[in-house]
Amino acid sequence: MKFIIFKTVLILTSVLPLKLIHLLGRVVGKLTWLTNSRIRRITEKNIQHCFPELNTQQQTMLVRKILNETGKVILESGKLWHQDAEKTLNMVKGSENEFLIRQAREQGRGVIIASPHYGSWELAGLYLAKHYPMTSMYSPQQDPKIDSFIRHARQRTGANLIATDISGIRAMSKTLKQAKLVGMLPDQAPDDNGLFIPFFNIPCYTMTLLAKLAKKTNAAVIYTYAQRLEDSSGFKMVFRESSTDLSTLDLEQAAAQMNRDVEKLIRENPHQYQWTYKKFRQFPKGGKSIY
Repeated sequence: MKFIIFKTVLILTSVLPLKLIHLLGRVVGKLTWLTNSRIRRITEKNIQHCFPELNTQQQTMLVRKILNETGKVILESGKLWHQDAEKTLNMVKGSENEFLIRQAREQGRGVIIASPHYGSWELAGLYLAKHYPMTSMYSPQQDPKIDSFIRHARQRTGANLIATDISGIRAMSKTLKQAKLVGMLPDQAPDDNGLFIPFFNIPCYTMTLLAKLAKKTNAAVIYTYAQRLEDSSGFKMVFRESSTDLSTLDLEQAAAQMNRDVEKLIRENPHQYQWTYKKFRQFPKGGKSIY
């Protein structure tokens, strides 16, 4: 029954115009605000601590915009996972700095695509897999039917999905040495082997795998997100190079630079980042939860 409901919602939203989906998404966002939902309270804490330079009114406005964007993310899933792949990719209306990928590959370097939970990260993955040899890690869903559905949806433009284990890490290393692309979520909280690194000036348990792969394979790191256009006409792919070549830094320096680069990226459109979860749920010994 869970799978039937899941697929029915995706089918229904896949046929709706994007402008209508975004309108309904804003309705969902307003409801999460008016009901003082859990995600509203988490978002408020994140914004209070990450944007202390904003006054109370500005923080409130940002939280409401974030909740509206979250509603859009939820309802866009039908188009991203069920709609015909070509129609989905046609939602991309432009690309900024994509030459950075070609430039790195022409130099014989692999490319780590660092795509945080920002804008439409699902669309970013579909777009890149269509145009480049792309490998990404994938964590199986608990429900086998939902897992099969999502796996197929993410692979339908050519992505190579690999396990989130040591064999997957080896596969990514091999891929990068062949001057191909590997997709990673740089803001994904690691289960272990992470470091507490400042993120918006707050200690944040940060992954080290991206930095290790860049160092080991001399890969270039390029940050990207699919920016949701304000008029709801589609998305723009945005690419940014790392401020410093991470392959030349030691592990802690590289992780710190990665967080600074992700923060800089998010500040371009802070309302499109996923602030609705407990980003800082882990804290250093002797520290205190912001939640």
